[in-house]
Amino acid sequence: MNPDRMVIREAMRTYTYLNLYGYLTDAVVVNRVFPEEVDGGYFAGWRAHQQEQLDLVRSAFAPVPILTAPFFEQEVAGAAMLDRLAGEVFAGHDAEALLYHDLSQELESSNGTATLRVPLPFAEKGDIDLKKIGLEVVVRVGGQKRTIVLPPTMAAYRPRAAQFDDGALRVTFEKDADGRAAD
Repeated sequence: MNPDRMVIREAMRTYTYLNLYGYLTDAVVVNRVFPEEVDGGYFAGWRAHQQEQLDLVRSAFAPVPILTAPFFEQEVAGAAMLDRLAGEVFAGHDAEALLYHDLSQELESSNGTATLRVPLPFAEKGDIDLKKIGLEVVVRVGGQKRTIVLPPTMAAYRPRAAQFDDGALRVTFEKDADGRAAD
């Protein structure tokens, strides 16, 4: 993303959808950042604005690492410029390493109850829709939909509660007393 408010908001929405589908995001890249050399010059105001936006990115995406690349004097096109961009972005990092790992979704079961946790950072409670059909849990966020298939051992479980807090949807299931399959 670029350090621009509208672009950051779109990156936040994309990050929510990536989490909905269980994709791991191990770093956030912010490019086209004005270097310190422009302080005091023509671009000083733009640099100050970018620094404010970078603070927003750092606080919003924490603890995911934030990698940055400067605004280059020419367009990033061709192998040489891509190598230069990679050198700036991954300076001090192993480009092949996993920089951050968080669980995408998890299902825990114990004593006749189970909890499904789906991280949905930046989602709003009113944007989330949830339904269970057989062994499928359908989660919608905005215009995106994901179907999560539960294991067959949960056929006798019925949804009892759902809550959204701390950027994650938690759905609690309880086993039917008679052990019948339920929707």
